[in-house]
Amino acid sequence: MVDRPLVPITCTGLSKIHDNGVMALDPLDLTFEGGRTIALIGPSGCGKSTLLRLIAGLEQPTAGRVSLAGLAPAEQAARGAIAMAFQDPSLLPWLTLRRNIALARTLARQPADPRLVDELIGLVGLEGFHETRPAALSGGMRQRAAIARALATRPQVLLLDEPFGAVDELTRRQLARDLPPLWQPLGTTTLLVTHSVDEAVLLADRIVVLSPRPARVVADLPVDLPRPRPPEMTETPEFRRIAAQALQALAQGVADNPALAAQ
Repeated sequence: MVDRPLVPITCTGLSKIHDNGVMALDPLDLTFEGGRTIALIGPSGCGKSTLLRLIAGLEQPTAGRVSLAGLAPAEQAARGAIAMAFQDPSLLPWLTLRRNIALARTLARQPADPRLVDELIGLVGLEGFHETRPAALSGGMRQRAAIARALATRPQVLLLDEPFGAVDELTRRQLARDLPPLWQPLGTTTLLVTHSVDEAVLLADRIVVLSPRPARVVADLPVDLPRPRPPEMTETPEFRRIAAQALQALAQGVADNPALAAQ
């Protein structure tokens, strides 16, 4: 039972043109339901990460607006409602793993919770590395630490940009199984950027397929599979059907782009 308000995300006429003149996003009108997990997939460089950064308030749109339960991203971020795990783990090198994760709660003005921090360290497979500094961790371990840090504040909005990209396939499947139960019961609105269609189907309630840059919505697919979703579900006919729909939409987005279709 969720005992806190859900935070829907609304993007209205959202557009972004970078300083070099490249348009990353066509004007987008998207609503992400509160408490749901939505996967964003699309070709490399299509604007997925830019969209996440706009929602996080790390970049400002060229046009349009983002609203999180009626508030601007900066307002929700100031309340500690937003947490992010991007491709660059950005751990502080002078702090131990435990203190890097615990720092997230301090910055969000939340009370210390050593038990939660230790639980998260175990869940992301870093048991025994509590007092280790980032330089002594592999790239995949640092990425797992960043995921734990993002979850440490029990955020209302969780933004994940290729969160499992630097880990091996076995660990990737384990994390995909073990981590969603940490945010789903809390009613966290989760946006996941991934290049893995199987990962999107395994984790999400909905998949938004974006075209090559500038991003526009090619398909919006519901994922009506039961939870929990163990790795073996990837072999079921219904899973493969949804994955095939997502792959077809990706291919269609490229085919509809004249510049890419001609290559």
